[in-house]
Amino acid sequence: MSEHSQRTFISSREFIESWDKELYELNNLDFFIFLMINHLGNQLERRFFVQSRRQSEIYLDFENIGTVCFNVGDAFEYFLEENCFGSCPINCPRDLDGQIDSCSIKLEDRIKRKLELLQSFLVGHLDKEQCFRIDLMNHVILDTLLQFYSEELNIEFEENDLTLLELAEFMENVVIDFIRYEGETLLNKPFDNALEYFEELLQNESDVNYDTDWQEEAETWEESYRETSWEEKNKPIEEVITQFLSDDHYTSKIFTDSLAHDIEYLRRYLKDTAKIEKISEFNENHLAEFLSVWLAKEFVMSDTEPVSHIFRTTARFITFLYHQHQINLKKEFLRLYDRLKLDLVRTIQATNTFISEYNMLDAVLLSEQRDYEHRLGFYEVIAIHDKFTRILELRNIYENETNLLVKLNSSAIFKLHKGDILHANIVKKSVDWEVLEIQYIYPAPALQFI
Repeated sequence: MSEHSQRTFISSREFIESWDKELYELNNLDFFIFLMINHLGNQLERRFFVQSRRQSEIYLDFENIGTVCFNVGDAFEYFLEENCFGSCPINCPRDLDGQIDSCSIKLEDRIKRKLELLQSFLVGHLDKEQCFRIDLMNHVILDTLLQFYSEELNIEFEENDLTLLELAEFMENVVIDFIRYEGETLLNKPFDNALEYFEELLQNESDVNYDTDWQEEAETWEESYRETSWEEKNKPIEEVITQFLSDDHYTSKIFTDSLAHDIEYLRRYLKDTAKIEKISEFNENHLAEFLSVWLAKEFVMSDTEPVSHIFRTTARFITFLYHQHQINLKKEFLRLYDRLKLDLVRTIQATNTFISEYNMLDAVLLSEQRDYEHRLGFYEVIAIHDKFTRILELRNIYENETNLLVKLNSSAIFKLHKGDILHANIVKKSVDWEVLEIQYIYPAPALQFI
């Protein structure tokens, strides 16, 4: 699809601010929906709302076209996530030209019944496109249009209104064509991260907005930029965090008090643990240690719900550093986020579970048994042999001792994964090892800091 002479019904910045995700969470499906919204808007304006329809009650101006296309995109993404990329194995949007053979694939009863009903109206095989069109019309387009005209324009249409159905059918055809010709790459891997796509769009929008000013003041700006860049990178951490909290662009979506509370964790880590003073010293290793080790300790015996908020606030701060201080840790943060968004909370919960079940009296009695061999160290989970008999295979990280079969007599074992790291005291009873105490459990990325 040529982007030349395409009107922008929603900019990438407006889309990101309106979507219920942080920039670093956006994926290929989000990017596809963004492109589809603008393509659908252009097709409606140029090909449907022509001169002959300007007096019709169904007519939409530029702003309303943008709104209804956004609403359709929102409903369409939800439908795809919950159905096509969820429980349905038919794979219609990735294979519109295919046919459905309900005998060769395992289907839920509700999907089988729907296909049988559709097949009863047709001669020959049921095409995937036919099935997909029916869902697209009934679950996305028609509902969205009826709601939009009712709530936004105070116009009530019946579902069988011919003018409304004409608009809905036009939109259905545009969406199907867009999937067929533009969706292959993005929809084959819908949940892959799309940060680079959106950042390129954001940068292009910025280039367009400021191109004239840059041309007029290029030499002055370049010299000023070099001086400002050096000064910004060498600012004290406390000052940079204060600047971040006062920047409406980064704090507008959530309450400032909440943001200040969340960024305080990172500030304390940088000042008290990493012991760095200037923002220029903040690097990938600090970020990794903060997210994989420091927070794992900080939330022992605490509710883990704030962890997701800390991730979001940290992401905003990383974006702020990139734009305001030319410190680029975006890729490093994304890599860590992908690995830790679930594992950090899980390992903290595992630690808390062990501590809540910990029998201190038994541990004291065992620790006083001089005939037993004790080892305090860091142990990597190599395998979980049997969760019901609670046997782990561990590796002593410092001594590189492997094949340690150890019993973990706690339901915390059900939260452990291969690669987790236990800071634990183990005891050997006759020939068997058992976990006596656990101080912390860390996710796998913490290994380099242990």
